[in-house]
Formats: sequence, C-alpha cells, structure tokens
Amino acid sequence: MKQKRKSNFELLRIIAILLIISFHYVYKSEYNFQELNYNSFIVKMFYFFGELGVNLFVLITGYFLVNGKFSMKKLIKLILEISFYFNASMFLLMLLVKGNLLIAIKILYYALVINIYWFATAYILLYIISPYLNILIHNMKKGEYQKLLIIAIFIWSIIPTFLVIINNSTEEILYFNRFIWLVIMYLLGAYMRKYSIKIFNKLSNTIIIALSSFLIMILSIFVIYYFKGFFAKIGITEVAFLWHINSFPMLILAVSIFEIFAKIDIGYNKVINKIASTTFGIYLLHDGVLCDKIWAFFRTKQCLNSKFSILYIIATTTIIFVCGAIVDLIRQFIEKYTVDKVLDSKVYEKVKNTSKEVAKEISEKVL
Repeated sequence: MKQKRKSNFELLRIIAILLIISFHYVYKSEYNFQELNYNSFIVKMFYFFGELGVNLFVLITGYFLVNGKFSMKKLIKLILEISFYFNASMFLLMLLVKGNLLIAIKILYYALVINIYWFATAYILLYIISPYLNILIHNMKKGEYQKLLIIAIFIWSIIPTFLVIINNSTEEILYFNRFIWLVIMYLLGAYMRKYSIKIFNKLSNTIIIALSSFLIMILSIFVIYYFKGFFAKIGITEVAFLWHINSFPMLILAVSIFEIFAKIDIGYNKVINKIASTTFGIYLLHDGVLCDKIWAFFRTKQCLNSKFSILYIIATTTIIFVCGAIVDLIRQFIEKYTVDKVLDSKVYEKVKNTSKEVAKEISEKVL
C-alpha cells in the first residue's frame, strides 16, 4: 500500500503559498516607497515572504524526491497543469479585453518570450535532472556532500550578501541564476533527509535561529533607511536588500523554519494534504497572465496606503488562496477522469515503451 505522507510538510507547503501570495500583493502593487512609516514598513516586511516561500517549496521537494523515482506521468501531468492554467487564463483575459485580438496576441507573445511562469519552468527542469542529482547525492560521502554545499552557499549566498554589495541585489554576480539556486536548495533539502545539521538538532535552538534571522532582516530595513547615505555610497538603495532569494539570512530563515516543521509530528491529516495538493495550481492561477487584473481588482496600491493595510493583505491573500484551491480541486476532478485515464491506459504504456526503445537505439548509434 502507498504510504500516506505526514501532514507537517504539507502544512508547510500551504504556509509557503500563503507567503508567496502575500508577497505578490505588495510587490505587484508598484508601491512608491519614499519614507519609512507604518505602511511602507509593512510593504517591505512582506517582501521577505515571497522568496522564503519559494525556498521552502524546493527544500520540501529535495527532502522527498531524493528517495523518490522520476515519473514520466508526473512530468506530463505537471506540463498539462501549467498548460491548463495558461490557456484558461488567456481565454479569460481575451474576454476581459473585450475581444481585442491585437492586445491578446501581444500579451500571449510577452507571456511566451518572458517566460511568465519562471518557477514552474525552473521546477520542471529541476524535476527532469533530479534522477541525476540523486545519483550524485547517493554516491557522495557525507564529507564530500558537505564540501559541495559549503562551496555553493559561499559562492552564491555569502559572497553576494556580505562582500559584493555594489549592485543593490544579491542576484547579479558570479553567473547566479534562479535555476542554480533551486538546485542548491534541492541539495540542501536532500541533505537534511539523509543526514542532520547539528545546530538544528534541538527544537529550541532551531526556533531561536529562525527568530534571530528574521529579526536581522527586519532590523536591516531600519539600518539601511536611517544610514541611507552610507549605504548609497556602497550601492545599496533598497531598504529590503535582504529580501532576495539567495541572501544569507533568507537562507538561514528558510532552513530553520523547514527544520521546525520537520520536528513537529501532526500525523496524517486528509484535509491538510488535499488542500496542499492545490498549492501549485494556486500559484499558476494567481501569478499568470491574469495577475495584473487580479491586483487591480483588489486595488492593492490604494489599500497599501490605508491604516488597515495589513488586514487588506491578509484578507486578499485568504480570498485568493480559497478561490484558487477550489478551482484546482475542480481541475483535479476533471484530470482524474481524463488525463489519469489516458496515462493509465495500455496505449500510453505502449507509446512509452516504444519511445524508450527508439531513444535507446538512437543513443547507441549516436553516442
């Protein structure tokens, strides 16, 4: 029988998508930061949550997939899920622009060229190479694995955060790109599954580290703002400088929160796991070609100037999450009686086996 996955990480997956939605609320609002006050502090604080959510998602992936197997069916279903949300969103967008074909074509063009689902694309690529990452992971000694992680973190997190501060970003140096970072987070998640990080062995220590790293990130907003003259000279003008996905405090925060949930055993909860299964769909729905329409509908820029801004963020995040979960549950129901039927059929198995034979024959002749 298939083992039921414990719900602690599924709950973390739900929290991660909530963090991402709330980040998009403030990030996509184009809020004009001029001075530090209550509203602008709330905006910059929520900047930290989006990249934290992404890191948590990939840590979870590495933790589970390191002992898993690559599935062509899963890959096909991922691609079809992305296609479903993209095409459904495009159809709705064409209705919203009142049949203006030129606008619709332009939006489609930019969506394809700019690669609107950056995380989805990177995640699929990560999934495709995961079997080979797993071979590397399982054949490395613990010491070699540790050295690889230390080198990768030093090059793409510590150096950009502490030594190279001339670009106002930690993502513009040493050929850094987000796919490289997702691979690093995958390796970290897999490491925590195979071994343990001594500093996180005690739950109390882990909580202190998580709170400390978050406090450092919050305090950095005030430090950079009140000493903006000094920081401007060294290239930092963004008060939420540490919000980037690979900043060292962000890395420590993500790993420590992950370790906290790893130590919390809430058993199996069917409802939590089912809701967690919709998180990827929620991401695709709210951050696709309809995102500008969604945030315009909720009047995010105007609401962020209100004294109730944090309540607007929480309420809107909840509404988008609930609506997205309902839509994805409907999509899953449709998928169960369409895509799943095809992928479980003998025709699919025959096509898959034939494809393997052809690929093997080509590789033997060419390579």
